[in-house]
Amino acid sequence: MNVKDHYENHLGSFYSWMLGDFETRQKEQEDFFTKNCIFPKSNKVAMDLGAGNGIQSVSLAKLGFSVKAIDFASQFTNEIVNHSAGLDIEVLNGDFTDQVYFLKYAPELIVCMGDTITHLDSTDHIDLLLKNASRYSRDNAVFVVSFRDLTRELTYEQRFIPVRADDNRILTCFLEYFHDFVKVTDILHERINHEWVQKVSCYRKLRLNTEMLRNLFARNNFHLMDVEIIKGMNYLIFRKK
Repeated sequence: MNVKDHYENHLGSFYSWMLGDFETRQKEQEDFFTKNCIFPKSNKVAMDLGAGNGIQSVSLAKLGFSVKAIDFASQFTNEIVNHSAGLDIEVLNGDFTDQVYFLKYAPELIVCMGDTITHLDSTDHIDLLLKNASRYSRDNAVFVVSFRDLTRELTYEQRFIPVRADDNRILTCFLEYFHDFVKVTDILHERINHEWVQKVSCYRKLRLNTEMLRNLFARNNFHLMDVEIIKGMNYLIFRKK
């Protein structure tokens, strides 16, 4: 199953539950941006690529950005609308790699977070995204990426990863490793009418590491400014030369 189908038919229905309390996660992201001095400096436009349920979009809007929140899943864009009352957030349903968004908005800030960049089809697809970002973004634009490094292969029972559980849901991920991608199977057990029902779907994630992304960004005129690992996620901040 491709990524879009996986989100629309499976993961999208419990994604926000998987992430946990929205206000807590949103405040964590806002603190990250604040700590790294990510504030509006020119036209105030920030593009949130693969915005999900709006954790980053809301955080950036609260810091004064005019946010363009882009996602292909309508259930996510609907959630962002619900979270964005009184905030300068424009919600867009579409493919964030399309150059039309960069051409129209010329952002001073681009964020692609929560492992979203690993959902692209290939490193060539990432390269195309970065070409558009470099060509149409403002001078000194900042690009923030967060992702999980899947280049180290887990083995045997390590490949089963408990994600979250409560009285009515249990989510586990199973990983299968291939040369340049990992097949991720999301296994949800959900209590429905007092019975446990299993729902399963899978999709691919690219196997990326910091050096690979550093090279891709450098090729497109973005210089790595900072690297940080937070709760197993790699956070990279780039600036356009």
